[in-house]
Amino acid sequence: MLYTLRLPIKGSLNHVNTYLLGDIKNFLLIDTGLPTPEDISTLTEYLKKYGSPKRVLITHYHPDHIGLVSLFAKSAEILINEKELEFLNFIFDDNYDHIIGKFLSENGFPKEYTEIILQNRNRIKEITKNVKFTEIKDNDEIIISDKKGKFIWTPGHTIGHTCLYYEKLLFCGDHILPHITPNVSLLRPDDNPLKEYIESLERIMELDVEKVYPAHGDPFTNIRERINEIKKHHERRLQEIINILQKRGKANAYEISTNISWYKPWQELGNIDKQLAIGETLAHIKYLQENNTISMHDAGNVIFYTLK
Repeated sequence: MLYTLRLPIKGSLNHVNTYLLGDIKNFLLIDTGLPTPEDISTLTEYLKKYGSPKRVLITHYHPDHIGLVSLFAKSAEILINEKELEFLNFIFDDNYDHIIGKFLSENGFPKEYTEIILQNRNRIKEITKNVKFTEIKDNDEIIISDKKGKFIWTPGHTIGHTCLYYEKLLFCGDHILPHITPNVSLLRPDDNPLKEYIESLERIMELDVEKVYPAHGDPFTNIRERINEIKKHHERRLQEIINILQKRGKANAYEISTNISWYKPWQELGNIDKQLAIGETLAHIKYLQENNTISMHDAGNVIFYTLK
Protein backbone atom coordinates (compact mmCIF):
# COMPACT_ATOMS: atom_id res chain seq x y z
CA MET A 1 0.00 0.00 0.00
CA LEU A 2 1.10 3.54 -0.74
CA TYR A 3 -0.28 6.66 0.87
CA THR A 4 0.79 10.23 0.15
CA LEU A 5 0.75 12.50 3.18
CA ARG A 6 0.80 16.12 2.00
CA LEU A 7 1.93 18.42 4.81
CA PRO A 8 1.60 22.22 4.65
CA ILE A 9 4.59 24.55 4.55
CA LYS A 10 4.74 28.30 4.09
CA GLY A 11 6.16 29.93 0.99
CA SER A 12 6.13 29.08 -2.67
CA LEU A 13 6.66 25.34 -2.13
CA ASN A 14 3.29 25.19 -0.33
CA HIS A 15 3.70 21.60 0.87
CA VAL A 16 6.01 18.68 1.39
CA ASN A 17 5.01 15.15 0.42
CA THR A 18 5.77 12.36 2.83
CA TYR A 19 4.92 8.79 2.00
CA LEU A 20 3.73 5.70 3.85
CA LEU A 21 4.78 2.56 2.04
CA GLY A 22 4.20 -1.10 2.86
CA ASP A 23 1.73 -3.19 4.81
CA ILE A 24 -0.14 -1.75 7.75
CA LYS A 25 1.89 -3.71 10.32
CA ASN A 26 5.28 -2.60 9.01
CA PHE A 27 4.97 0.78 7.28
CA LEU A 28 7.97 2.75 6.09
CA LEU A 29 7.53 6.52 6.40
CA ILE A 30 9.55 8.58 3.94
CA ASP A 31 10.37 11.99 5.48
CA THR A 32 8.48 13.73 8.28
CA GLY A 33 7.65 17.37 7.55
CA LEU A 34 8.45 20.58 9.41
CA PRO A 35 8.42 21.02 13.21
CA THR A 36 5.34 23.25 13.10
CA PRO A 37 1.97 22.88 14.84
CA GLU A 38 0.29 22.57 11.43
CA ASP A 39 2.50 19.68 10.31
CA ILE A 40 2.34 17.94 13.68
CA SER A 41 -1.46 18.08 13.58
CA THR A 42 -1.72 16.97 9.95
CA LEU A 43 0.79 14.13 10.31
CA THR A 44 -0.83 12.91 13.53
CA GLU A 45 -4.25 12.75 11.86
CA TYR A 46 -2.81 10.81 8.93
CA LEU A 47 -1.16 8.30 11.26
CA LYS A 48 -4.37 7.81 13.24
CA LYS A 49 -6.00 6.78 9.99
CA TYR A 50 -3.24 4.67 8.43
CA GLY A 51 -1.11 3.49 11.34
CA SER A 52 2.34 4.31 12.71
CA PRO A 53 5.56 3.48 10.89
CA LYS A 54 8.11 1.01 12.17
CA ARG A 55 10.83 2.56 10.03
CA VAL A 56 11.42 6.15 8.90
CA LEU A 57 13.62 7.09 5.95
CA ILE A 58 15.10 10.59 6.04
CA THR A 59 16.00 11.44 2.45
CA HIS A 60 18.11 14.39 3.64
CA TYR A 61 18.63 16.70 6.59
CA HIS A 62 16.63 19.78 5.53
CA PRO A 63 13.98 20.86 8.09
CA ASP A 64 10.94 20.07 5.92
CA HIS A 65 12.16 16.48 5.68
CA ILE A 66 13.69 15.78 9.08
CA GLY A 67 11.72 18.29 11.16
CA LEU A 68 9.41 15.87 12.99
CA VAL A 69 11.82 12.97 13.29
CA SER A 70 11.79 13.18 17.10
CA LEU A 71 8.15 12.01 17.08
CA PHE A 72 9.42 8.59 16.01
CA ALA A 73 12.67 8.46 17.97
CA LYS A 74 11.35 5.87 20.46
CA SER A 75 8.94 3.94 18.25
CA ALA A 76 10.71 3.49 14.91
CA GLU A 77 14.09 2.85 13.33
CA ILE A 78 15.35 6.11 11.79
CA LEU A 79 17.29 5.51 8.57
CA ILE A 80 19.69 8.05 7.08
CA ASN A 81 22.57 7.80 4.62
CA GLU A 82 25.99 7.44 6.22
CA LYS A 83 27.33 10.46 4.32
CA GLU A 84 24.44 12.64 5.48
CA LEU A 85 25.18 11.69 9.06
CA GLU A 86 28.86 12.39 8.47
CA PHE A 87 27.93 15.87 7.23
CA LEU A 88 25.73 16.52 10.25
CA ASN A 89 28.65 15.64 12.51
CA PHE A 90 30.78 18.06 10.49
CA ILE A 91 28.43 21.03 10.92
CA PHE A 92 27.83 20.22 14.59
CA ASP A 93 31.56 20.29 15.30
CA ASP A 94 32.91 23.29 17.20
CA ASN A 95 35.28 24.15 14.31
CA TYR A 96 32.45 24.55 11.80
CA ASP A 97 31.67 28.15 12.79
CA HIS A 98 35.24 29.16 11.99
CA ILE A 99 35.44 27.10 8.78
CA ILE A 100 32.24 28.42 7.21
CA GLY A 101 32.81 31.98 8.45
CA LYS A 102 36.30 32.13 6.98
CA PHE A 103 35.20 30.54 3.70
CA LEU A 104 32.30 32.94 3.12
CA SER A 105 34.31 35.97 4.22
CA GLU A 106 37.12 35.14 1.79
CA ASN A 107 34.53 34.85 -0.98
CA GLY A 108 33.23 38.35 -0.26
CA PHE A 109 30.00 37.55 1.57
CA PRO A 110 28.94 39.88 4.41
CA LYS A 111 28.97 38.40 7.92
CA GLU A 112 25.16 38.33 8.06
CA TYR A 113 25.07 35.39 5.65
CA THR A 114 27.31 33.32 7.90
CA GLU A 115 24.94 34.07 10.76
CA ILE A 116 21.95 32.85 8.71
CA ILE A 117 23.72 29.56 7.95
CA LEU A 118 24.67 29.06 11.59
CA GLN A 119 21.11 29.76 12.72
CA ASN A 120 19.87 27.06 10.36
CA ARG A 121 22.59 24.71 11.65
CA ASN A 122 21.45 25.30 15.21
CA ARG A 123 17.88 24.52 14.20
CA ILE A 124 18.93 21.15 12.76
CA LYS A 125 20.97 20.40 15.85
CA GLU A 126 17.92 21.00 18.04
CA ILE A 127 15.69 18.85 15.81
CA THR A 128 18.03 15.85 15.94
CA LYS A 129 19.45 16.11 19.47
CA ASN A 130 17.61 13.09 20.95
CA VAL A 131 17.46 10.95 17.81
CA LYS A 132 19.47 7.78 17.26
CA PHE A 133 20.01 7.16 13.56
CA THR A 134 20.62 3.91 11.72
CA GLU A 135 23.13 4.45 8.93
CA ILE A 136 22.34 3.15 5.46
CA LYS A 137 24.67 2.92 2.48
CA ASP A 138 24.34 3.17 -1.25
CA ASN A 139 22.67 0.04 -2.70
CA ASP A 140 21.53 -1.24 0.70
CA GLU A 141 18.35 -3.28 0.34
CA ILE A 142 15.13 -2.99 2.32
CA ILE A 143 12.22 -5.44 2.43
CA ILE A 144 8.80 -3.80 2.10
CA SER A 145 5.71 -6.03 1.92
CA ASP A 146 7.96 -9.03 1.15
CA LYS A 147 9.52 -7.25 -1.84
CA LYS A 148 13.00 -5.78 -2.14
CA GLY A 149 13.68 -2.09 -2.47
CA LYS A 150 17.04 -0.37 -2.78
CA PHE A 151 18.47 2.83 -1.33
CA ILE A 152 20.32 4.93 -3.89
CA TRP A 153 22.82 7.57 -2.80
CA THR A 154 22.08 10.68 -4.87
CA PRO A 155 24.39 13.51 -3.78
CA GLY A 156 23.94 17.06 -5.00
CA HIS A 157 21.04 18.67 -3.17
CA THR A 158 22.80 17.51 -0.02
CA ILE A 159 25.90 15.41 0.48
CA GLY A 160 24.07 12.27 1.58
CA HIS A 161 20.71 12.65 -0.16
CA THR A 162 19.09 9.25 -0.69
CA CYS A 163 16.30 7.96 -2.93
CA LEU A 164 14.31 4.74 -2.58
CA TYR A 165 13.84 2.58 -5.67
CA TYR A 166 11.02 0.09 -5.18
CA GLU A 167 8.95 -1.88 -7.72
CA LYS A 168 9.88 0.55 -10.54
CA LEU A 169 8.81 3.48 -8.36
CA LEU A 170 11.32 6.16 -7.34
CA PHE A 171 10.79 8.06 -4.11
CA CYS A 172 13.23 10.83 -4.80
CA GLY A 173 12.97 13.45 -2.06
CA ASP A 174 14.35 16.68 -3.51
CA HIS A 175 16.68 15.03 -6.01
CA ILE A 176 14.34 15.52 -8.97
CA LEU A 177 11.34 17.85 -8.78
CA PRO A 178 8.70 18.24 -11.51
CA HIS A 179 8.50 22.03 -11.77
CA ILE A 180 11.52 23.59 -10.05
CA THR A 181 15.22 22.78 -10.10
CA PRO A 182 16.52 21.45 -6.79
CA ASN A 183 19.08 23.68 -5.12
CA VAL A 184 22.65 22.40 -5.40
CA SER A 185 24.88 24.18 -2.86
CA LEU A 186 28.54 23.96 -1.95
CA LEU A 187 28.27 22.84 1.68
CA ARG A 188 31.93 21.98 2.34
CA PRO A 189 34.77 23.98 0.72
CA ASP A 190 36.53 20.96 -0.82
CA ASP A 191 33.46 19.30 -2.39
CA ASN A 192 32.22 19.51 -5.98
CA PRO A 193 28.46 19.01 -5.50
CA LEU A 194 27.32 19.98 -8.99
CA LYS A 195 29.60 17.34 -10.53
CA GLU A 196 28.22 14.76 -8.11
CA TYR A 197 24.65 15.88 -8.79
CA ILE A 198 24.99 15.53 -12.56
CA GLU A 199 26.58 12.10 -12.12
CA SER A 200 23.79 10.97 -9.82
CA LEU A 201 21.15 12.21 -12.29
CA GLU A 202 22.80 10.15 -15.01
CA ARG A 203 22.81 7.15 -12.72
CA ILE A 204 19.06 7.53 -12.10
CA MET A 205 18.49 7.67 -15.87
CA GLU A 206 19.75 4.08 -16.08
CA LEU A 207 16.93 2.80 -13.86
CA ASP A 208 13.65 1.44 -15.16
CA VAL A 209 11.33 3.95 -13.49
CA GLU A 210 7.60 3.94 -14.19
CA LYS A 211 6.64 6.70 -11.74
CA VAL A 212 8.46 9.29 -9.65
CA TYR A 213 7.24 10.41 -6.24
CA PRO A 214 8.89 13.74 -5.35
CA ALA A 215 8.88 15.62 -2.06
CA HIS A 216 7.26 18.65 -3.69
CA GLY A 217 4.70 18.58 -6.49
CA ASP A 218 2.72 15.73 -7.99
CA PRO A 219 4.02 12.32 -9.10
CA PHE A 220 5.26 12.23 -12.68
CA THR A 221 6.44 9.73 -15.28
CA ASN A 222 8.72 11.57 -17.73
CA ILE A 223 11.85 11.17 -15.62
CA ARG A 224 14.43 11.19 -18.44
CA GLU A 225 12.90 14.27 -20.00
CA ARG A 226 12.89 16.03 -16.64
CA ILE A 227 16.50 15.10 -15.93
CA ASN A 228 17.57 16.54 -19.28
CA GLU A 229 15.71 19.77 -18.48
CA ILE A 230 17.50 20.05 -15.14
CA LYS A 231 20.89 19.43 -16.75
CA LYS A 232 20.21 22.15 -19.32
CA HIS A 233 19.30 24.56 -16.52
CA HIS A 234 22.71 24.03 -14.94
CA GLU A 235 24.43 24.43 -18.30
CA ARG A 236 22.74 27.84 -18.65
CA ARG A 237 23.76 28.83 -15.11
CA LEU A 238 27.36 27.87 -15.79
CA GLN A 239 27.35 29.90 -18.99
CA GLU A 240 25.86 32.87 -17.14
CA ILE A 241 28.77 32.86 -14.69
CA ILE A 242 31.21 32.68 -17.61
CA ASN A 243 29.42 35.68 -19.18
CA ILE A 244 29.65 37.64 -15.91
CA LEU A 245 33.40 37.04 -15.73
CA GLN A 246 33.83 37.94 -19.40
CA LYS A 247 32.10 41.26 -18.73
CA ARG A 248 33.75 42.10 -15.40
CA GLY A 249 37.20 40.60 -15.95
CA LYS A 250 37.33 39.40 -12.36
CA ALA A 251 34.81 39.00 -9.55
CA ASN A 252 34.43 37.37 -6.16
CA ALA A 253 31.66 34.89 -5.43
CA TYR A 254 29.42 37.50 -3.78
CA GLU A 255 29.67 39.78 -6.83
CA ILE A 256 28.84 36.85 -9.10
CA SER A 257 25.86 35.89 -6.90
CA THR A 258 24.34 39.35 -7.04
CA ASN A 259 24.63 39.47 -10.84
CA ILE A 260 23.02 36.12 -11.62
CA SER A 261 19.45 36.24 -12.96
CA TRP A 262 17.57 34.55 -10.13
CA TYR A 263 13.78 34.37 -10.21
CA LYS A 264 13.74 37.91 -8.79
CA PRO A 265 16.42 40.60 -8.31
CA TRP A 266 18.97 39.92 -5.57
CA GLN A 267 17.78 42.77 -3.35
CA GLU A 268 14.25 41.35 -3.38
CA LEU A 269 15.26 37.84 -2.31
CA GLY A 270 14.52 36.79 1.27
CA ASN A 271 17.23 35.51 3.59
CA ILE A 272 16.57 31.84 2.88
CA ASP A 273 16.60 32.39 -0.88
CA LYS A 274 19.84 34.37 -0.59
CA GLN A 275 21.42 31.54 1.38
CA LEU A 276 20.37 29.07 -1.33
CA ALA A 277 21.64 31.42 -4.04
CA ILE A 278 25.01 31.75 -2.31
CA GLY A 279 25.41 27.99 -2.06
CA GLU A 280 24.36 27.47 -5.67
CA THR A 281 26.75 30.14 -6.93
CA LEU A 282 29.65 28.58 -5.05
CA ALA A 283 28.74 25.12 -6.40
CA HIS A 284 28.79 26.34 -9.99
CA ILE A 285 32.03 28.25 -9.46
CA LYS A 286 33.65 25.11 -8.02
CA TYR A 287 32.46 23.07 -11.01
CA LEU A 288 33.96 25.58 -13.47
CA GLN A 289 37.16 25.75 -11.45
CA GLU A 290 37.56 21.96 -11.39
CA ASN A 291 36.85 21.85 -15.14
CA ASN A 292 39.68 24.36 -15.74
CA THR A 293 37.29 26.95 -17.14
CA ILE A 294 38.00 29.58 -14.48
CA SER A 295 40.90 30.32 -12.14
CA MET A 296 40.82 31.13 -8.45
CA HIS A 297 43.10 33.87 -7.14
CA ASP A 298 43.85 34.25 -3.44
CA ALA A 299 44.64 37.88 -2.66
CA GLY A 300 45.17 37.45 1.05
CA ASN A 301 41.82 37.68 2.74
CA VAL A 302 39.82 37.81 -0.49
CA ILE A 303 39.35 35.21 -3.23
CA PHE A 304 38.35 36.26 -6.73
CA TYR A 305 37.86 34.45 -10.02
CA THR A 306 38.81 35.03 -13.65
CA LEU A 307 38.39 33.10 -16.88
CA LYS A 308 41.37 31.00 -17.93
